[in-house]
Amino acid sequence: MVEIPQHELNNLASMDGYEQMLEIDRLSRVYQTDENTIRAALAQSASAPPPSSVSSTEPASWDTSYKEVPDVAASSSRPTLVDKQQFRFEYDPSRDAAERREQVAQAILCSACGVALGIPDIRPIKVTCPSCMFEATYTD
Repeated sequence: MVEIPQHELNNLASMDGYEQMLEIDRLSRVYQTDENTIRAALAQSASAPPPSSVSSTEPASWDTSYKEVPDVAASSSRPTLVDKQQFRFEYDPSRDAAERREQVAQAILCSACGVALGIPDIRPIKVTCPSCMFEATYTD
């Protein structure tokens, strides 16, 4: 059985779906082995305990502290403005969409995923990104 380095298996374990399939294909060519061998090595790597520098007589300590994720909406009351002329907002030909396009005064970037959003000049405004469903209220 071909030995696949642990860093390659860790990288593979962090992937899923199509990315993982492509990486398995690449590894099979690099290490000249088949997909089943790589998947078996991945499963064995996932079930094996991680190497530890702690001796077996010492109790292992685990970090159980909760780390709170910062609230992006609270920290960004100012949206990232971009030039709205560089974007096309005319993909929807309906009458309602034409009326909404008339109200678009600014283009901003979503604080979470970076998608461009057209918004009116009204403040405060609550914006929900259609791409990632991130909500933010802008006051400036």
